[in-house]
Amino acid sequence: MRRPEMALFVAAFAAYAYFYQAGGWNQNSRFDLVRATVEHGTASIDAYHTNTGDKARVGDHFYCDKAPGVSWMAAPAYAVARLVARPPDGDGIAQARFLAVAAHVSTAWAIGVPSAISVVALALLLGALGAGERTRLAVAAAYGLGTLAFPYSTLLYGHQVAAAFTLCAFALLVHARRIVGRAGPLLLAGAGALLGGAVVVEYPSALAAVVITAYAATFVRPLHRLGWLAAGAALPCAALALYHAVVFGGPLTLPYQFSTQKNRSRGFFMGLGVPNATVLWHVLLSPYRGLFFSSPWLALSLPGAIRMVRLRTGALRPEAITCIAIALLHLWLNASLADWQGGRAMGARYLVPCLPFVAILAAALALPGKGTSTGATRALRPAAWALAAAGALCSTFLMLAGTAVMPEVPIREPHPFGGYILPRLAKGQLAVSTQSIDSIGNSPSPGPLDARPIEHAWNLGQRVGLDGLASLAPLVAIWIACAAWLAWAVRRRARVLDQDPGMR
Repeated sequence: MRRPEMALFVAAFAAYAYFYQAGGWNQNSRFDLVRATVEHGTASIDAYHTNTGDKARVGDHFYCDKAPGVSWMAAPAYAVARLVARPPDGDGIAQARFLAVAAHVSTAWAIGVPSAISVVALALLLGALGAGERTRLAVAAAYGLGTLAFPYSTLLYGHQVAAAFTLCAFALLVHARRIVGRAGPLLLAGAGALLGGAVVVEYPSALAAVVITAYAATFVRPLHRLGWLAAGAALPCAALALYHAVVFGGPLTLPYQFSTQKNRSRGFFMGLGVPNATVLWHVLLSPYRGLFFSSPWLALSLPGAIRMVRLRTGALRPEAITCIAIALLHLWLNASLADWQGGRAMGARYLVPCLPFVAILAAALALPGKGTSTGATRALRPAAWALAAAGALCSTFLMLAGTAVMPEVPIREPHPFGGYILPRLAKGQLAVSTQSIDSIGNSPSPGPLDARPIEHAWNLGQRVGLDGLASLAPLVAIWIACAAWLAWAVRRRARVLDQDPGMR
């Protein structure tokens, strides 16, 4: 409790668990697999498939067309919920209420917990790269609350878990290279298990896994010790191969080959093909899906990447190249997809898995090291950091607004924030989604909670009787308490280090 990282974890997890976003094609497909696994011991979602369009058809049976990792992670929480709550039989409102609460608990467990851990991992990783105490904590908080990591930590999607797993694997390897000086078998096996797990959660994570494995090869000696990395990845990958073989007929046969949406099988890997320049503009800068529009502070990653490559005569070059390569590969993937906009969303959701690596590049501007800055640029530095802080606060406000109203903005809304989210926020219309986790809904119904079916979206403030913007007050109070806790822990650590400099 005396570590600032614990305050960071609590602030992030409180935010992620505070919201329940109800259903949608993506979430319903994954939750259908959870229910099929726990309730019937099968991978077939025949009993539930009418609630989603994200499905694969093999013969006369339907299956989730997503990687199964998120569903596997959520299944234990759902099983416990069934044991504790003893769900009612039938398809009535009581059953719908149980499923909504169980889905909320399952999402908080499978998505919220690893996402909050990844925020701490980012803070520790930045410390290993040489960032100061306040810088590493501030960047980690900005990543966890001021990027799309926030809303996607409240949704039963795989993007944010993939980001968490690949980031944690990278953090372990950076710790080994820069702090310990060597990578032991357990550390390598752990990193490998995380990389394998990321692929089980989201197939495109194979791109990041290859890059991070190449990073490990730059310092692990002798090279045959990389076998420990492969050994760690073997178990989750073997489970995935067995799932593919049993359900889809071959260990390397992906469910997208049987998807009812044929665009999923285009390209030579998960839709990867020739990038489109117009799409690049949309996913980076436009109000529709622009990454730098919704999280302007991440634009610091552009000069940050250059500085990180040059810093300390190339001492951080392997880490810089790794982050740049992961970001560029995901950008390429997004720019070449037929459904590049990601359906109902408020940003470039296909870039979510690479966001922690973009945040690392942005933080590089604050890393210590010799530079060529002049007196004029040094004088402008405080103003630059004030501008960056303002950008991070703006990003956090936009992410909180989108998460509170509805992250899955209709695909035809050209201005997700200005045209949909902020007008509803101003009116106190929060948690407006009306598509439940077990059926398909259509139009939003932004009325008060007690006027809507309980199985639809909510936040915890609404569940205790607060309405409108007042329902966010408990979360803001938690954040204020965590900020005070964080400041106390940072001051305490500074005193300890001053008394014993050897601990540095």
